[in-house]
Amino acid sequence: MMQLLALPLLPLALLAAPAPPVVVTITSPPAGYAAFGQVTVAAEVKAAERIRRVVFFVDDRQVGALTTPPFSVAADLGQENVEHRFRVVAYLASGATGEATLVTPKIAVDQEVRFDLQQLYVSARRDGKQVVDLQREDFKVVDGGEDQEITAFARGDIPFAAVVLLDSSLSMQGERLAAALAGAQAFISGMRPLDEVKLIDYCDHTITTTPFTSVPEVLTAGLGSINAHGGTALSDHLYLALKLLEERQGRRVVILLSDGVDSHSSLSMSEVLFKARQSQALIYWIRLEDVPLNPKTEQELPSLYSAWHDKDWYREHLRLLRRAVDESGGTITSVRKLEEIRPAFRGILEELREQYVLGYYPKDLRHDGSWRKVKVKMDRSGVRLLTREGYLDF
Repeated sequence: MMQLLALPLLPLALLAAPAPPVVVTITSPPAGYAAFGQVTVAAEVKAAERIRRVVFFVDDRQVGALTTPPFSVAADLGQENVEHRFRVVAYLASGATGEATLVTPKIAVDQEVRFDLQQLYVSARRDGKQVVDLQREDFKVVDGGEDQEITAFARGDIPFAAVVLLDSSLSMQGERLAAALAGAQAFISGMRPLDEVKLIDYCDHTITTTPFTSVPEVLTAGLGSINAHGGTALSDHLYLALKLLEERQGRRVVILLSDGVDSHSSLSMSEVLFKARQSQALIYWIRLEDVPLNPKTEQELPSLYSAWHDKDWYREHLRLLRRAVDESGGTITSVRKLEEIRPAFRGILEELREQYVLGYYPKDLRHDGSWRKVKVKMDRSGVRLLTREGYLDF
């Protein structure tokens, strides 16, 4: 009689291991590189059920918690040369959790390390509206004629440091100055806790200035006492704004309110353009349209001249100012009515809130001071991308 052998039953867990309920991947900062100053901590979370909360830790200190994507927060690490431990924990509605950790190294004191990370702040528009559903794989970065690997990606509320330049020369007196100040107040009121703004009112000299601060009351304290007077030193103050931003971390922004006409600057606009290329700051120009355009060419035809400059000088000055804005990845908003100034400031703030950040390490840098052209592309039809056009390879 044949006997049947009873085989032990294997646990089902050994036969088919279930997929983890949640997978967390830290996408920024990049692995293997030291981290300093203000950084973006970003993560991708994949889960089969609703994500209840994603919590961010740096060196065991909580720096943020989000309930909806994109899962990205800003953290200030300081300038000390130390390791940093990043941990992101995702909590699901069922109570399940998942996490990822990343440790960035410190720089060895006996070696020289160059950090060539480039960050592009990209605005995406379709039919005049922001496009907010793009993913990393939608973008393609070409730098110096070569495709680049995008190593960091984020979108949304990324902190910024901004200098707001308000033309308070004699031509701005009365209702024009009041409208300009109201626009600046609208921008300031939309700040987030990690944003920093410095306000400068200028004519042919600096009238008032504030420190960089996140406190709206500090920025608006002296606005009511400003009186329009004097000439205009636009180039000097735009250069100053770019210089001041060199000391700030992360995304840097200049917002210029002016008709673009300069009568008293010591610096030329070509010098400002070079500084803009060095700084990589975004320049937004809210342009008061006092200078007429040729309806056939849409080019400025200034009917201006002074004891210092002729028409050709003003034409070249405006051309270079436009070029500085375009190359930076900012925009020019033309204002024909005073009531359009406030929405123009609000529009810039909304654009900053919805920008994408692409990080990559350029191939074959020469460090020779040459201009490297950058192009961001995508396959989606009808989407217009706006970002800086290049940078100086130092």
